[in-house]
Amino acid sequence: MLKKIANILFSTRLTGALFIAFAAAMAIGTFMDAGMDTSPTPYSRKIIYNAWWFETIMALFVVNFSGNIVRFKLWRKEKWATLTLHLSFIFILVGAFVTRYIGYEGMMAIREGATENTFLSQKTYITTYIDGDYQINGQAQRLVRHDEVDFSPRLNNAFEADTRYDQTDISIKLIEFIEGAEEDIIPDPEGENYLKIVEASDAGPHNHFLKEGQVQNIHNVLWTLNKPTDGAVNIMFTDSTLTINSPFDGEFMTMATMETRRLVKDST
Repeated sequence: MLKKIANILFSTRLTGALFIAFAAAMAIGTFMDAGMDTSPTPYSRKIIYNAWWFETIMALFVVNFSGNIVRFKLWRKEKWATLTLHLSFIFILVGAFVTRYIGYEGMMAIREGATENTFLSQKTYITTYIDGDYQINGQAQRLVRHDEVDFSPRLNNAFEADTRYDQTDISIKLIEFIEGAEEDIIPDPEGENYLKIVEASDAGPHNHFLKEGQVQNIHNVLWTLNKPTDGAVNIMFTDSTLTINSPFDGEFMTMATMETRRLVKDST
């Protein structure tokens, strides 16, 4: 029985079948990601690259190549070229397993002449903040959870998590995944007035919404809209004009005209 299993696992027919299956899976994955910004995508990772059957193919490759080394005595001098080929495949596949289960991947943006020591991980997470009345030494406690997910608009995404805050059981469940969702303002003639501030940074643009009559802390700088406050960046507007008074020097851009101007502190 064991001999029959060994003959199957170490056969050249299995080698050929594995190569065909592996190549077909890679080709299908490539077509699945056609037109996407990155590859692999969560969709192809879920369906192919992180699927159990794809990893089984690679594991069978390692077993097959290792068995053929012994079966054909490839360590003999006249077969060193073939041995090198088999060992190369084995090391590549073992490296793939190490990358899959131990390593990590991501993207690093490095500007010319700059040095970086951080990168954006390929992994994505759902971060949950749970606040309540629970206190320790008079300090309100916040429960923070980070759950790794890999959502795609082309998948039937599902996520559920159970946790406990003080003496309260809490359940978290995904209702719907919307790709590229972001907070924005919906115009309403009967609504309140907001000013949309677009912040430019190395990580890309980020929106802030400043409500009329409120003081808002944005990155430790106070901003107001029609509510003059000492020490804050005060923005005032009427039906036809928009003015800004800042305790700091700076620059601003008018998005409609792309015109950049210098802002002098304590001036309007």
